[in-house]
Amino acid sequence: MTPYKEADALIRSEDARTVEQGLARSRQHAEANPDDANAWFQYGGGLDYTDHEAEAMVAYERAFALGVKGLDPDDRPRIYVQAGSTLRNLGRLDEARTLLKVGQTRFPGVRALIVFQALIEVSAGRDRAAIDLLFEVILSEGAGDDSIAQYTRALT
Repeated sequence: MTPYKEADALIRSEDARTVEQGLARSRQHAEANPDDANAWFQYGGGLDYTDHEAEAMVAYERAFALGVKGLDPDDRPRIYVQAGSTLRNLGRLDEARTLLKVGQTRFPGVRALIVFQALIEVSAGRDRAAIDLLFEVILSEGAGDDSIAQYTRALT
């Protein structure tokens, strides 16, 4: 089992001490591998999962600085989703919106980027913009669903 998977299993525990052990292992792994974007992303994810958003953002920023290409391919779009969500939780809405739009440009097929952007718009009091974004996802995902497809024009 990789150091990340071991730490992640601990972090997702119900026991607070075990969670802290997992975070400590994840931090140690990142600090022992200062040039490993994946280690910093995983550490940020653990912090984020345990509601340490400010610290998570520092780890995500380190991963971005090291380069998204250093992440596992499946994690490349996830860093945009997770960091964008974290920025929203920190009240940094403009930064979150910008980051998610960059992610959408780089990973146009990842609908979670649009859904999380909708959450930002709700947080900003722009409910209509949020609804428009959610309809964009519904219409693109519902292309194979006749109950949606037959109303595409009306929904658009």
